[in-house]
Amino acid sequence: MSLGVVFALLGAALAVILAGMGSAYGVGVAGQAASGVVAEDPSQFAKVLILQLLPGTQVFTVCW
Repeated sequence: MSLGVVFALLGAALAVILAGMGSAYGVGVAGQAASGVVAEDPSQFAKVLILQLLPGTQVFTVCW
């Protein structure tokens, strides 16, 4: 296996791993904020659920 192939595989792996880590961080931050909003106004659950799901979809754009 040549050095170029190794770097290509390493780059692809890093792209997927870092995208997953960023997505997980975004979901965590959005979840904390969403729990505060829902604690004050339970009728906002559907809106904050959508906002919490958005960071989780970012990893799919990198993988495709």
